[in-house]
Amino acid sequence: MSIDPRLLNAFVDGELELERQLEVERDADPAVRAEVERLRALRTTLREQASYHAAPAALREQVQAMLRAEARPAAPVAPRRRWAIAWPSFAAGMAALAVALAAVQWLLLPQQDVSRIQDEVLASHARAVVSGRLVDVASSDHHTVKPWLSGRLDFSPPVTPPPGSELLGARVDYIDGRPVAVLVLRHAGHVAEAYAWPVAGADEGVTLAQQRGFQLARWTAHGMRHWLVSDLNPQEFAALVRDVRAAD
Repeated sequence: MSIDPRLLNAFVDGELELERQLEVERDADPAVRAEVERLRALRTTLREQASYHAAPAALREQVQAMLRAEARPAAPVAPRRRWAIAWPSFAAGMAALAVALAAVQWLLLPQQDVSRIQDEVLASHARAVVSGRLVDVASSDHHTVKPWLSGRLDFSPPVTPPPGSELLGARVDYIDGRPVAVLVLRHAGHVAEAYAWPVAGADEGVTLAQQRGFQLARWTAHGMRHWLVSDLNPQEFAALVRDVRAAD
């Protein structure tokens, strides 16, 4: 199966519709697979070697102050001078609008990242279920699973199944441009997957979401980003999230 070259970047970034993403993953010909691997390697190189600069925290306040200033009623202008004053005001307003739009886009980037990562997690889970390749190491013993993961990752992930859940094993997958740990559980007859990788920053509470019939949860604790995904019903899933957090 070939794919429009213009869609390759969207496929690599997990931006295609889930059905199309899985179709390409399953049926792509060798040339397409080689190009996908080249793009993934390029993305990894950029993420690891490019320099990033955080926007100053004061930017939000500056933009809000600018918007408040723009919202104030303008002083009355005498009709005979309207063109002499209107053009400079218009130019200043457009410049302010451009800055405001850029700032709004910057403020929305974290949410856009969350949405992208959520799509990547869901695609990873669906791909594993459809392919039947849920685990790379099949074991219910965390003393077996944890060293297996630690030997293939640059961090040591938590591997403690919560009470009432059966540990099926684990695998290494690729989310947000880096290898991550995926713990595979069976809970109430359903498969659930717990994703984890290290991040900088403060702890974050649980955020729940639903997408395409799946339940998802994300949180950050002790320098580790967590995602949990399953097709459990909302009540059972919320209980599982609570138990997984307690086990960690």
